[in-house]
Amino acid sequence: MKSKKTSSNKVKITGSSDIDIDALSHVDDLSIYYDKYGDSYIESLYLYNCNHSFNEFSYLNFELCVFKDCIFNSCDFENSTFLNCLFLDCDLSSCKFEKAQLDRVTITKSKFSGTSFLSAKLANIIISESNFNYATNFETNINDVKFESTSFVESSFDDCKLKNFNIDKVDFTNSEFFNTSLQDIDFRTSIIDNIRFSNGLSEIKGMVVDAFQAASLAEILGIVVKE
Repeated sequence: MKSKKTSSNKVKITGSSDIDIDALSHVDDLSIYYDKYGDSYIESLYLYNCNHSFNEFSYLNFELCVFKDCIFNSCDFENSTFLNCLFLDCDLSSCKFEKAQLDRVTITKSKFSGTSFLSAKLANIIISESNFNYATNFETNINDVKFESTSFVESSFDDCKLKNFNIDKVDFTNSEFFNTSLQDIDFRTSIIDNIRFSNGLSEIKGMVVDAFQAASLAEILGIVVKE
């Protein structure tokens, strides 16, 4: 299960210097690795082509790990920590990241559809060309993030705290923002069709939108725009 390569193959992870994949221990089955070593602190692994369904990976601590072409279907990462990690071409659909902490993590060309981030903490995150449709964010702390060319269709952000929430070409169609302030968040390059707010519409205050988006939001506010 564990081997090493020799050629140089460096990748960039948010908040860290370039990491040489070939200097990491290579693992293709996380369950077997964990059963063998029994250590909740998992460091400097290159997890390639792992395939797990309904596995329990809670209370683990991942640091300086690269996940490539991995499938974790409906797995439980509750209370786990990911520090200086990279997810590339992975599928973590319907996984639980409840009370998990992700810090200095890069996610590229990956699928997190239907994932739950209940009471999770996300900081210093870069997400690009990925799918977070139907993701659930409840009482989630999201700080210093950048989302690019990513889909959050029919996702939810309920009672979340967003700070330095940077988005570019993100699709929020049919998503909901309840009791989550969108003050100073720039949606102008993104899609906000049919997004929903709480009855008081307090979330809408301070949103940065273009003229077309403003007209759409005016309908939510009951404003009739005539030329």
